[in-house]
Amino acid sequence: MRKKQKVTTLIIMVILNWACKNTVNLEMKTKDMLEHIEVRELNTNHWQTYTDIVIDAPIEKVWKVLTDWNNISNWSSSLVGINGNTHNNGKVMISYLVDGKTYNTPHVFIYKDMQEFGWSDPMEGSFKGLMDNHRFRVEKISDTETRFIQSDDFKGLGNKDMSAEQVAKITVEFFPIFNRELKIEVEN
Repeated sequence: MRKKQKVTTLIIMVILNWACKNTVNLEMKTKDMLEHIEVRELNTNHWQTYTDIVIDAPIEKVWKVLTDWNNISNWSSSLVGINGNTHNNGKVMISYLVDGKTYNTPHVFIYKDMQEFGWSDPMEGSFKGLMDNHRFRVEKISDTETRFIQSDDFKGLGNKDMSAEQVAKITVEFFPIFNRELKIEVEN
């Protein structure tokens, strides 16, 4: 019996490993959460990380929490700061916390009130050779529900260290965490 369980476990691990190396397309529905998580190839050297989550709150409340730049680090474990000119085409410094270390990246801010914010710039460092198009968007479902969408397009050849596909498959692990933290903050 134990040998059969080990073989079954091994087969499941191989399938999961294969699935993680290919397009990720998961939908999870629980009593408290409905979310969509996907990595998709849009074109040659053009990959997208797409995530969304339903938040039980009016769009105005979600937007208010999401764009409270001074308090984002109080509830987000990854995006810990947006400083600078947060108007459309303003220059901002985005601060991320990854593995206990803060990284600061300059961006030109994209902002549409009560709709979305983000940035679209060439990436730096290990990601040189790629274009980043990161968006945080809200959509009204009803007077009491909002869909929050976080997506990022990675385009370009990249370099010997990192391709657009690799970056998309890395970020898909982190975006749902931010989305769930936003949901908890808004709904509490």
